[in-house]
Amino acid sequence: MVKKNNSTLDILPDCLIHKIFSFQEAAKMSILSKTWLNAWLTHPNLEFKVGNNIKIVDTIMERYRDGKIPIEKFELLDCEGSTHGLTSIDKWIDIALQNGAKDLVIKVASVSLPIFTILAAKSLRELVLESCNTLMPISLSSGFGVASCNSLRKLSLNKVSLDENMFQTLINCCPLIVSFIFEYCLGLEKIELLNLQNIKSVSISTRRNLYVKIRAPTIEHLSYSGYLSNNLDVECPNLKSLDLSYMWTSGKFLQQLTFESLNVLKIQYCGGIAEINSPNLVSFEYTGDQISELKIEFQSRKLKHSKIVLHCYDYLNDAWFCKLRTFLSNSTSSCSQVSLYFPKGEKINMKNLQLHHIVATPEVNVLNVDILCQDEECPTFVDALLRSCHPRRLNLHSSIKMITCFIRRLMYMKNSSLSLSQLVEMEAFDAKKQPLQLRSGELLISNPTERKKVFFLLDWRCN
Repeated sequence: MVKKNNSTLDILPDCLIHKIFSFQEAAKMSILSKTWLNAWLTHPNLEFKVGNNIKIVDTIMERYRDGKIPIEKFELLDCEGSTHGLTSIDKWIDIALQNGAKDLVIKVASVSLPIFTILAAKSLRELVLESCNTLMPISLSSGFGVASCNSLRKLSLNKVSLDENMFQTLINCCPLIVSFIFEYCLGLEKIELLNLQNIKSVSISTRRNLYVKIRAPTIEHLSYSGYLSNNLDVECPNLKSLDLSYMWTSGKFLQQLTFESLNVLKIQYCGGIAEINSPNLVSFEYTGDQISELKIEFQSRKLKHSKIVLHCYDYLNDAWFCKLRTFLSNSTSSCSQVSLYFPKGEKINMKNLQLHHIVATPEVNVLNVDILCQDEECPTFVDALLRSCHPRRLNLHSSIKMITCFIRRLMYMKNSSLSLSQLVEMEAFDAKKQPLQLRSGELLISNPTERKKVFFLLDWRCN
C-alpha cells in the first residue's frame, strides 16, 4: 500500500511540488518519496535567517552552485548580531545571481554590499535592501564598475546608508524600474527622480526635511511620509493615487493641488494643504487631530468612497463644530464614513452655533462617535454634533449616561417640528443588533459610567 502511494506522489512534476512546499509545514512531505526529497533539495526559493548556522547556509549554497540548480528568489535575514560569517554573504549573493535569481532580498545590518556588482546581473527583477551599512565600497568618481540593470523592475531601500552621489548613480543604473521604495535611509539631503522611463509607483518615507524633485509623467501612484517638507517639487500629470502623511508644507505643490487624473487621495496628519482640484476623484480619506481648512473640488457623482477620521484633542466649542460642518461640506456632499474620537463631551453655546450655520448640513452614511470619559449628560454637545452632519447610521461608544442623552435628544428631534432639518424616523440597537427600548430609564439599570456600544438608524428629511 505504501509503494502505491509513493508511485502516485512521484508522478507530480517538480514545479507543482515546489508550489506545495511554499506552504508552511509542507516541507515535511519530502520524507514520503525520493522524488519529493529531490524536489525539496532543488527548491528555487531560498530563505535563510543567518545566526549561528553559517556553515549550513554555506553548504547549501555550494550545493546549488556545484549542481547549477536554478534559483528564483534569494532572501537573507538578519545575522542576530553575528559578524564572523559576513564575509560569506558576498559569495552567497554571487551564487544566487549566477544561478539566475530574479528576486534578491537582503535584510542584514552592518554589512557592505557591492551594489553595482549585484546590478550587473542580467536576471535581476526585484532588489530589496534593508539596514545595510553601506551599498558601495568602491569610488564612483570614475564610473568604474557601474553597469545598467535593464532587467530590474522594483528597487526598495530601507534604512540604508548612502550619499547623494551613490544614490543618483544607483538610480541612473536602473532606468526601467516600475516601483521605487525609499524608507528612512541615511546620508541624503535630496532625492531626484528625473529620467525613469517606466516608473509607475514611488513611495518615500523620511524623518528628515529632504528636498524631493520628481519629474515622471508615467507615475500613477505616489506616497510621501515625512515630518516636514517645504521642498516637495513634483510634476506627475497622470497621477492616479496620492498618499500623504505626517507632513506640513507651505510649498506650491500642496498649497493648491490640481490632478485631473487623480482617483484616490489619502491624507493623514498633514498641514498646509489649501485646496485640491480633482474632478475625477473616486476615493478620499482624511485622518488628523485638527479640522483642516482643506477644500476639495470634485464631481460628486464620481466619488464612491470617502472616509474622515478626527481625533479631537482641541477644546470643543461652537466654533469647532462650525469648522467641522464646513470641512465636511467642503470635502464631500455625502460622506461614506466619519469617525470622531472625543476625550469627553463639552457644553456648547448653541446660540452662537446657530449664527454660524451658513452652509447646508452635510449627509453622512456612517458616523462613528467614541467618547472616552463621560460621567454626565451633555445635551448641547449632542445637538451640536447632529447639527454638524446628518448620519444615516450613528455608531456610538460611550457611557450609559451619554447614550441615554443621545437617545433623549434624538427622540426630541424626531418629535419636534421646530428644526429646519427634521428627524423622521429612528431605530436603536445594541452591539448584538437587538432593538433597544427607546425609554432611557431602562438604560440606567447598570453603572451609568460603564461604556457600551449602540447604534442608531436615522432618517432625515430637509424641509
